[in-house]
Amino acid sequence: MAGLRKHILRAIVVGWAISSLAAVAAALAVLEIDRAASLEASRANIAALWPFWLASISGWASLTAVWLLLGRTPPAAYGQPFLVAGVILTVAAAARVAVILTHEPALSDDVYRYVLDGRNTAGGINPYLLTPAEQQHHRELVALVNNPTMHTVYLPTSQWVFAATALATPRGTEAQASARVFRAVMVGFELAAISLVLLALAASGRSCWWAALYAWHPLPLAEIAGSGHQEGLGIFLLVAAIGLGTTVASSGQWLHTTRWTVFVALGALVKPMFLPVAAFLLKGRTWHAWVTSVCIGAAVSAALAAPLWLSEGGRPLGNLLGSAQRFTLKWAHFGSVYEPLLWAIEKLTPGWTNDPQEVLARRICLAAVAAIFVWVWLRPRAGDVWSRSRAIFLAMVLLSPAAHPWYLLWALVLVPMAPAAGVWVASLTVLLGYVAFGGEVGWSVPGWVMAAAYAPVYVAVAVDLLRRGRTRNLL
Repeated sequence: MAGLRKHILRAIVVGWAISSLAAVAAALAVLEIDRAASLEASRANIAALWPFWLASISGWASLTAVWLLLGRTPPAAYGQPFLVAGVILTVAAAARVAVILTHEPALSDDVYRYVLDGRNTAGGINPYLLTPAEQQHHRELVALVNNPTMHTVYLPTSQWVFAATALATPRGTEAQASARVFRAVMVGFELAAISLVLLALAASGRSCWWAALYAWHPLPLAEIAGSGHQEGLGIFLLVAAIGLGTTVASSGQWLHTTRWTVFVALGALVKPMFLPVAAFLLKGRTWHAWVTSVCIGAAVSAALAAPLWLSEGGRPLGNLLGSAQRFTLKWAHFGSVYEPLLWAIEKLTPGWTNDPQEVLARRICLAAVAAIFVWVWLRPRAGDVWSRSRAIFLAMVLLSPAAHPWYLLWALVLVPMAPAAGVWVASLTVLLGYVAFGGEVGWSVPGWVMAAAYAPVYVAVAVDLLRRGRTRNLL
């Protein structure tokens, strides 16, 4: 009888998780955001966000119940791994297809820049040479691109994927339909990442149900299927690199190192935040492995970047660096440490102008990330590469001047292999960053919302640290 009750409870929780995921998809289908700077638009945006937030809370709570059940039940009690993996992938794919077909990007418009960059590269135009405002031949698309007077900041791996996607999109396809194709490509990479997580779980003897914590989570559904963020590509390369790097070498060490290094190099040219993963994978290896990895990584990076960056006397690279400098100096949103730190610096240095105040705040945050990396690196019992990487990615989000919700996906995808309360709590509260759409003027989040979003995260991180002190596991 007790066994029957456990089976019924598991069925109820799984049904709750699936129905919540469907509710998130339904909420996204009707979600529209008005970016006009007016009180009416602000109120309408908050009203439009509530169904999405409520469905996300239900989805997160149901997956928390899955987590609690997993922690108390042996893997063998959850059925055949292949059947479970099939259910997880099928539900995840169905939800993502539904969002792609019914939702137009509302929470972010970055995907339209991807489409523009892809069309340019596919058409033989270097995407780093022209700003969108200078491309009147793409007038319909340019109208949807943010920051049209700035050169693109997306790196070569992404640019080549954008170009390949543009080539696969029929010529003359209108902007919204093109964006749908790009979103589908990012979802394809994401589903491949989920498949690799399932393989890693099976290889480690853990229940495949852990993968549902990411695959059925509202955050990736909204950010990749809904908005088409390039994180879909990035997390695939991340999971592939760690998976290859942590498996026992079945071939020579040189070939083994080369394989995972290629994925690291590709990932670093999606976002440079990928680079700490290489250091974690090389920890404890011979100097031959370090040299091999550096050389292979440099060669792959040069092959991808040189055709785009070094033409026209290096002007494309100069344009990229110029845009990157503007982003790194002035772009800020929802930073849990940066915002209060900048406020304190402004109070302490009233005679300074804003630029040096912001530079100091950003340097302090960067130094804190570096210190955490060193701490994670040096801890002798700090867990495996999955948990080390997850820890540094969470630190990057918490210490970043701009902490957009999709940035957390890099840490969240590692949770099935490296569970952590800090990342898990953040995966719900980070969605409060979209309160910025309710601001009548500017892109800002009220202080009380910041506190409500981040106080639970730091409490969860503290709990993680205390647990690590008792169990010798990382975060």
